[in-house]
Amino acid sequence: MNKIKRLLWAGAVLLLPILAIGEDRSYWVRRYLSVSYPLEHIEVTSGYGMRKDPFGGGSKRHNGIDLRAKGSKVLAMFDGTVENTGFDDRSGIYVMLRHGEYLISYCHLSRLLVKTGDEVLAGDAVGVSGSTGRSTGEHLHITCRRGGDTVDPMELLRGIREVRRECALALGYAAETYQGHRGTPQETFIRRYAPAAIEQSQRYGIPASVTLAQMALESKWGESRLAKESNNYFGIKASETWVSQGREFRLYDDDRKGERFCVFADAQESIEYHSRLLMGDRYRECRRYASDDWQNWLRAIKRCGYATSKSYVEDCSRVIQTYKLWEYD
Repeated sequence: MNKIKRLLWAGAVLLLPILAIGEDRSYWVRRYLSVSYPLEHIEVTSGYGMRKDPFGGGSKRHNGIDLRAKGSKVLAMFDGTVENTGFDDRSGIYVMLRHGEYLISYCHLSRLLVKTGDEVLAGDAVGVSGSTGRSTGEHLHITCRRGGDTVDPMELLRGIREVRRECALALGYAAETYQGHRGTPQETFIRRYAPAAIEQSQRYGIPASVTLAQMALESKWGESRLAKESNNYFGIKASETWVSQGREFRLYDDDRKGERFCVFADAQESIEYHSRLLMGDRYRECRRYASDDWQNWLRAIKRCGYATSKSYVEDCSRVIQTYKLWEYD
């Protein structure tokens, strides 16, 4: 069973009440498993369309997208078959996958994990990223054709994101409305925000358990005045840049009286801003650790000055261990 499928079934420990929902749940689980991102962490380094040629200079069309990768397992995005594998001077080691009318190629691999004719499921590893062929450095190059014409692979990545989000919302809604088990407020909070935390982990490499624990602790499980009035679930203060841009803030008493705190449109925007904050230079030490190494992430966040509380690491750790949030990493 591939990692994404294992993740979903491991996460089912906190979603056991959903098991009683029956066929509706099975449909959404199957639909969730029918798609996968090509890498565990997605960071686009070069998009589709015209760009400066990294070899000869000048303007040249880029018929795919490049994703940052380093010794990363490359995953099938959908169920399908291996159309072809091989090597050439331009693409290096490549694998071509057939998904219905779509033909997707992964290029510059260091090695293959499948052969021509193999059937693959979404999330199955088909190769390992590398820098073979005409390449300036290790990355994953993806091209996509539909009916013989090239299309922007980002269309597929956006589609995968929407399917995942739709399924997560459907499963979360079913869990909360199932009358046989309403769950504690803490369990409801986790069910509601775990899908977003997992998505952030896939995009930025931040452990989902860390995002959930910080969110729960800072917002008092969503019951703080700051969370309810301003959708600010991480206690993020408004910087001078935030204020100069004319973005909304409100005054709350924290370390000092009447401090400025960011106002977000919704919880999702608060979570995204928190992730981007941890991607800044101040927290670069955190990114030395893997996306399932929540202990070291918490220690690094504290060392980098995220919180003033001396017990911050212990408090977050207690939340993670009590509610087994590490199962989402």
